[in-house]
Amino acid sequence: MLLAIMVNYLLPFVIAFIRSFYHGMGNTFVGMENYIELLQNHTFLLAIRNLLILWAFVLPLNLCIAFLLALLCHRIHGGRSSALFFLPAVLPAVCVVEIVSQLFGTSQIDGLFSLLPADWSTGQVAGMVFGCLVLWKGLGYSLLILIVALGSIPEEYLEAAALEGASYWRIVFSIRLPLTAPSLGICAILAVYNSFRCFREALLLGGAHPTESLYSLQHFLQNNFSNMNFARLEAASVFLIVIPLLLLVFFSAFWKLPVWKRKEGGRS
Repeated sequence: MLLAIMVNYLLPFVIAFIRSFYHGMGNTFVGMENYIELLQNHTFLLAIRNLLILWAFVLPLNLCIAFLLALLCHRIHGGRSSALFFLPAVLPAVCVVEIVSQLFGTSQIDGLFSLLPADWSTGQVAGMVFGCLVLWKGLGYSLLILIVALGSIPEEYLEAAALEGASYWRIVFSIRLPLTAPSLGICAILAVYNSFRCFREALLLGGAHPTESLYSLQHFLQNNFSNMNFARLEAASVFLIVIPLLLLVFFSAFWKLPVWKRKEGGRS
């Protein structure tokens, strides 16, 4: 497995990293010129802006809705009905786009709900619809993880709190939520990962050159690959791997910091 990862992922990344300091496919060393040009590119900055807006919309809603649904499923059905929420995650991209088209309609067909204009896929509303689609497809992952996390909490904690007169919501915020915090971190990482996996849906909704609100980093990479702009493509690929990796390391350390402080305080 490690050998396969090195050959298929690590080695191409090293090659792309080295080639990102050269001009095109030639041997002219240009240093950071490709990265500077990338950060000044309008379409790349547009894709970054749309990605940040998507995360700001999807992440909090994903965690909040999944946690509330996990509480409901755990209390009523013991989590057995949670598999239904995982269904959107396994649906093919064509089926998902067809469902969206049947619900909201397109310029060719009328939808079941006339909430959006017929040309919504070419306007600013397209980004909002895509955000809801990403949220819908990724909710099942978070729900399943949180149901398992809630089920792993020892009943003694909950019973002791109930005997002390704690209400249901006090138990939720004082016991269930803190003990499921590591699982919420995993859900956040999966939600970010799932936002990259929904490119096929965005491509089917808006095509290779969509409206600005739907333009993503995958569009940028695909269009530069089609135009054989390999220097910009390699710089963007390195940028998109290194920056999220550094953020992941930072937030992982930040997430563990309160636990470390509590342990040190307990020892003292």
